[in-house]
Amino acid sequence: MTAAATSRRPVIHLNGGNLVRTVLRRTTSAATALLVTSLATLTLGTPALAAPGDASARGVVVDLSAEVAGIAVISADATIGTATAPAAGGTDTETLLAVAVPGAVGVTASGTVEEVTATRAADSSSASSSVNGLNLTVLGIDVLDAAEVTATAVCPQVGATSADTTLVGLELFGSAVTLTANTPAVVGSAAVLVPGLLDASLNASLTRVETTTATGATAITVRAVLTLSGSILGVPTTIPVGTVIVAEALCERPSAAPTTATITPDEGPQSGGQTVTITGTGFIPGGTTVTFDGVPATDVTVAPGGTSLTAVTPPGAVGPAEVVVGTVNGTAAPLGYTYLADGSAATITGLTPTSGPTVGGTTVTITGTGFTGAAGVDFDGLPGTGFTVNPAGTTITVVTPPNPAGPALVELVFPAGRVTAPTFTYLGPTITSIVPDTGPTPGGTTVTITGTGFTGATGVTFDGTPGTNVTVNPGGTSLTVVTPPGQVGPVDVTVLLPGADATAPDGFTYVAAAPTVASITPNAGPQSGGQTVTITGTGFVPGETTVTFDGTPATNVTVAPGGTSLTAVTPPGAVGPAVVLVATGGGTAAPLDYTYLADGSAATVTGLTPTSGPTSGGTTVTVTGTGFTGATGVTFDGVPGTGFTVNPGGTTITVVTPPNTAGPADVRLVFPAGTATAPVFTYVAPTITSIVPDTGPTTGGTTVTITGTGLTGATGVNFGNTPGTNLVVNPDGTSLTVVTPPGSPGTVDVTVLLPGDDVTAPDGFTYEPAPPRIDTVNPGQGPTGGGTTVTVGGSGFVPGGTTVTICGTTIPADQVTVAPDGRSLTFRTPPCAAGDTTVVVSTAGGTSNGSTFRYVGGILPVTGDAMLAPLTVGVLLALLGTVLVVLTRRRHRAGRIG
Repeated sequence: MTAAATSRRPVIHLNGGNLVRTVLRRTTSAATALLVTSLATLTLGTPALAAPGDASARGVVVDLSAEVAGIAVISADATIGTATAPAAGGTDTETLLAVAVPGAVGVTASGTVEEVTATRAADSSSASSSVNGLNLTVLGIDVLDAAEVTATAVCPQVGATSADTTLVGLELFGSAVTLTANTPAVVGSAAVLVPGLLDASLNASLTRVETTTATGATAITVRAVLTLSGSILGVPTTIPVGTVIVAEALCERPSAAPTTATITPDEGPQSGGQTVTITGTGFIPGGTTVTFDGVPATDVTVAPGGTSLTAVTPPGAVGPAEVVVGTVNGTAAPLGYTYLADGSAATITGLTPTSGPTVGGTTVTITGTGFTGAAGVDFDGLPGTGFTVNPAGTTITVVTPPNPAGPALVELVFPAGRVTAPTFTYLGPTITSIVPDTGPTPGGTTVTITGTGFTGATGVTFDGTPGTNVTVNPGGTSLTVVTPPGQVGPVDVTVLLPGADATAPDGFTYVAAAPTVASITPNAGPQSGGQTVTITGTGFVPGETTVTFDGTPATNVTVAPGGTSLTAVTPPGAVGPAVVLVATGGGTAAPLDYTYLADGSAATVTGLTPTSGPTSGGTTVTVTGTGFTGATGVTFDGVPGTGFTVNPGGTTITVVTPPNTAGPADVRLVFPAGTATAPVFTYVAPTITSIVPDTGPTTGGTTVTITGTGLTGATGVNFGNTPGTNLVVNPDGTSLTVVTPPGSPGTVDVTVLLPGDDVTAPDGFTYEPAPPRIDTVNPGQGPTGGGTTVTVGGSGFVPGGTTVTICGTTIPADQVTVAPDGRSLTFRTPPCAAGDTTVVVSTAGGTSNGSTFRYVGGILPVTGDAMLAPLTVGVLLALLGTVLVVLTRRRHRAGRIG
């Protein structure tokens, strides 16, 4: 450093844990800076390495940069001397490299990297770095000088790791300093001129690292961290500049030899090319080999973590092989792998015979070489049977499986591959004759079929229907079968075989056989026909079956599949039994019985007399015409009449009408299988023309005569809602008599109740009040003090409208209780002098006759209502005696007085 003037600036540093202020004096002498040793604890960690066994070394690393006000004042990035141990083992070395930082700004460096080396071996990994004559200048300031710098790191597979450094002639800012490994940093600073940074100083912090762990070691001889400090626009500022490393060596302890656990799959083709996965430990990416019986596998790829790898097998000899995994650290115990025959060594020279039937069973011989290990032969993917291979591997015999007609791909099957042999041609079976070639539709014909390739036949079908009792000739040239039922006409005959079936188009012709019949349902129907019947049996032929009823053909004959049932529509027929015949080209079945029932289709109605009658029914009607034989009744609006008769000639019907509502009624003659329409019958509603008398007392009992029409069958007469009594109906239905029930004063409707329609005379009868009548008074006597409850029997008493007069006193209506039928009432006697008095009842209809009631004196044993008990003769005599004695005494007393 050079300067024309001296200046003073404050520097703050740590000394014994106390802050110390020192004034640095800048002069032209070499002592331009005060070196300060920091007491802070070193915290630098060990750089991480990639994997066990790694090692690396660096000579000089310069990584510096700084900007002030957006202008780069320092910039240098260079690494001089680098070595990295190869993953597969070995040594990487660089020597005699000049230290320089080309393109740097504000930074120069010189010196020599004598050597950087990194070694990876099975038992150890190590690295070393050596630098001589280093000089580093920043911003024109001589920052760092070192005469001799070395770093060494050793990581044995067994034993302690080590990290060592040597440092000779170290100067910081031109002053010699001592830098001890793993102690607090040595720091210093020097004033520098930096545009834009007032009172600028360049600061450096030096450390020396020698660290070891259980798995690695790190040696860094000099590590310098640089910063700029000063103020910008009066604000104190510190600018990080970067790091300089001189002599660095790193290593990781190598792993033990690899181990292996599994290989998947553990077998494969003898020609190789199979990808296998091996699991274990200690596999090194880029540094692991796999061999199969000493032959290297290809594409060895180690997964992260080194616990699995994949490799592609090389070709190998059929049988077991040892698989060995090796790294720079050693080899694992071998794994077992089996090479399987894949046919790659096979050569085929011939295949005999080259053809056979589709049912299979042909013994084929294949000749050539390299057949050892073959497991079978496939024909179009289907395995042959009876497979053998001779010990020399030159001949294979196999029996063909069933297959369709045509050429088949033949393949020799090895455990790990296939080899194509010459083609084998399957020949389809043939049918040359069918004897006999005709038979009846019910089946049962034994047929002999001749041809070729029938061995192994599983059945014979006739138009898709299986025959029975199939027997195949051992030579496969003929078979016998019993025909199933079929329909008239030619059908295809097919022999079913495992490979390909053999078919004779129209090979057998079914001829019609006489049909049989079992039942006809229903077995009765209308004489006019048109009924669908079902006939069951056998041998019915679609389109070739007829059905007749007494010789008349049925229509719409339809035969069901299978020929065991048919339906047909009956033709018209005469009433009575008919013969039903079913016929085909093969003959006619035995007859079935069917009965034609009268349905009225032959009936003609010419008259109906009379054409009307009362709604109550009972009118005898005569229907005339023809064809009535078989009729079972006559209905009027669906309701059957009674007393039905039909004359032997079938020309006249008589019937009695049922009750019905007024109006026209549909009349039908009823036959077992239908109806015939007759002229309409009109029901005439009943009428009331007079009611005599049309008035009577409310007590009822008036005999009334009602005249009118249609009263025959009357079941009652209501006056209002109360039925009359003693109903008597005139036989001709023109009048009736009835006794009125009791009623309330006023007019009421009179209704004659009839089975068809009732008939009503609105306000047809008037109830008039009648004078009441007394028939009985009970009891007939009571005490003079009154209070006796008296019941009066008679008629014409009105509830709530009846008073009673006794002994000149009128009992008001609210104290008189009248029975609902108006035939009795009760009241309580008022007081009255002893003796007979008259009881009179009054209503709005008048006053009743009088009846005697006797008031008696208090000597009689009476109660408030009546005497408690009748007096016996003895008691009466005793009472009379007592009276006489009393009277005698009174007379005697009177005589004495007189």
